[in-house]
Amino acid sequence: MLTARDGVVDRVRGLDAGADDYLVKPFSFAELAARLRALLRRGASERPSVLRVGDLRLDPATRRAWRGRVELELTAKELALLELFLRHPGEVLSRTRILDHVWDFAYEGVSNVVDQHVAALRRKLDRPFGRADLQTVRGAGYRLHVPEVG
Repeated sequence: MLTARDGVVDRVRGLDAGADDYLVKPFSFAELAARLRALLRRGASERPSVLRVGDLRLDPATRRAWRGRVELELTAKELALLELFLRHPGEVLSRTRILDHVWDFAYEGVSNVVDQHVAALRRKLDRPFGRADLQTVRGAGYRLHVPEVG
């Protein structure tokens, strides 16, 4: 992450939001090059080509999603939201964490923007299929229900 935000809280939020590294502007190109070399030495982490939870699938490379055999027509924000939930199934994701991952790090928009987009995603992901997999956890955020195998 390359940013002008230099506070400890900002760095912690950036790293917790998924950044592999955090570099504050202004920066030295020599330091940037050294950090890139360090990242390359770590090697690529294996990520599944298609994310799955129950009958819900998302192919991040093609930006296509399905519920069972039905392809879902999702906006870019809905796809980003779905990808975040599929990467953290069963985990409660706070509105702040969702904002940090799906919107720009410095986004300071409407306070209920997450709620609005989650509601829109539910209308496409759950309601047409008689499901309620995208759950609200009162006072904490949202979670994607992981169906029990059995």
